[in-house]
Amino acid sequence: MKLLKNLFITLLIFIAGASSVFAQRVFTERQSEKIACAKERLYAIYTFLDASKEKKDKIFKPSACGANAKDVAMPKYLDKLLPEMDSKRLWQVGGESGTEYYSEAEMWRNPIGLTFNFLEFMEQINSGNAYTTAETVEKITSFKTNMVVHIDRLKSRPSGYEMRDSMEGRGRSMIATFDLIDSEMGSVLESFKVSPKLWKSKFTKSVMGIVTLSNSLYGDMVTLNPRVMPNAKNKHTTNMAAISIFMFLGTLFVFLSAYMLLSSKNDDLTRVINQYLQRSSVWADDYSRQFLDINVKYIVIGTLIFFCMVGALFGLGAGGFIGIIIFLICFAMGMHFALKMPGILLNFLKKRRGEKVNAQLMDALILLSNSLKSGMDIVQGFDMVSRDLKPPISDEFALVIKNYKLGSPFEKALEGMEDRIESRLLSYMVKAIVLQRQVGGNLTKIFERIVENIREESKLEEKLQAMTAQQRIQAIVVGIMPWIMVGVMWVFQAEQMTSFYTSVVGIVVLFLCVIWIGIGIKMVNKLGEIKV
Repeated sequence: MKLLKNLFITLLIFIAGASSVFAQRVFTERQSEKIACAKERLYAIYTFLDASKEKKDKIFKPSACGANAKDVAMPKYLDKLLPEMDSKRLWQVGGESGTEYYSEAEMWRNPIGLTFNFLEFMEQINSGNAYTTAETVEKITSFKTNMVVHIDRLKSRPSGYEMRDSMEGRGRSMIATFDLIDSEMGSVLESFKVSPKLWKSKFTKSVMGIVTLSNSLYGDMVTLNPRVMPNAKNKHTTNMAAISIFMFLGTLFVFLSAYMLLSSKNDDLTRVINQYLQRSSVWADDYSRQFLDINVKYIVIGTLIFFCMVGALFGLGAGGFIGIIIFLICFAMGMHFALKMPGILLNFLKKRRGEKVNAQLMDALILLSNSLKSGMDIVQGFDMVSRDLKPPISDEFALVIKNYKLGSPFEKALEGMEDRIESRLLSYMVKAIVLQRQVGGNLTKIFERIVENIREESKLEEKLQAMTAQQRIQAIVVGIMPWIMVGVMWVFQAEQMTSFYTSVVGIVVLFLCVIWIGIGIKMVNKLGEIKV
């Protein structure tokens, strides 16, 4: 019986301990003093925002914040702003007596008072009041829910007023502090989900975090001296002005140095310009021979404008002297590519035109062979091709006939067509016709053999395309996928991506990525090349 009695007593003690976890002191003496001091400071700023009290009654006399703490009167800025804050009716609420309104001052007093009540509840727990775990969680949940409501009201621009601008801009830091207090209240609730050995440590740390943030609220309203801010701003403005002057002088020095260098090389520069103008006239003739009416200067200017726009975009993103350097680098690159772009574009267009002519050459040779079999000569066969086939090969054959009719030898007209078109198969045809006209021979057989070679070469080309398809797809993936991933990241993290890629490091990284992607594409394409 005695053993059963002891077990029953032990069970009762266990149940009592489990149902009243806070029946013992949770905070140390030092922590309790900090909670009491924070409570006093919250009550002080709560009183400062009470427009119904006289100014003489708004003197904070700390008793729990140490022997050296001095009395603090209501801040002068708040003494001027409080009547206006009390007169603003910002939030409508329904009460038992009818519709009520919260003023600007009351909008701030509500979360301050709620934080005060939370700390007071912590003191009640620490004093030995036997709250069960369920009661404590319910009470803290109520505090957190109400804090969320008050913060949402402060952020929602009540009646179109921006609460962040309240109290000469102090509202911004205070709203951020209330957000942190709400987060710490959530941590207090989370402490009940950890193991019994860890809950006290997490609980006390979260509560002391709220104490620290409460002191921060007090500092925002009382100890922050707004008169210091303009001085710091003026100092910052002075520094920025000095930096801007040095940047302007440095940029002016760079441009003057460049001007003096170009002036000393005036003769060489004139000679280079004249040579380029002569080269441009040659390019213009070559474009005309490709049946294209393109002004070379538009290609040069367009390329330069494109690089300048890119340089201005990244330069503005980087800002400062670094931005000017980036713009100058892009301008120099633009000049280099602009001067070479007409030749690059001409070679590209000639290559594309040659590919189109190759695709039509077999039909042209069959038509020439049939015309020769029917008794026509080669000139009449060319005329038939120019009338029956589509451009570009019809234009080329028509130009040969036109030059021939104007008095140019037929062989000379063929050589002109060979110069205009980059096509190895067309060159075979031209040489066969020239040799036949010089030494004789069966031109029909030669055309049939060239047609057979074209068919075999087409089969080989298709086989090579199939064999190198993987390498070509890999090159496309290497070139496109990085930009797709950057685009996806920009969609989800636009602010961070914009901030990074407009910084100096981001711009350098972007340039390096472009270079390495180009190298990767070149290497993958090289793996797909097959030399026969």
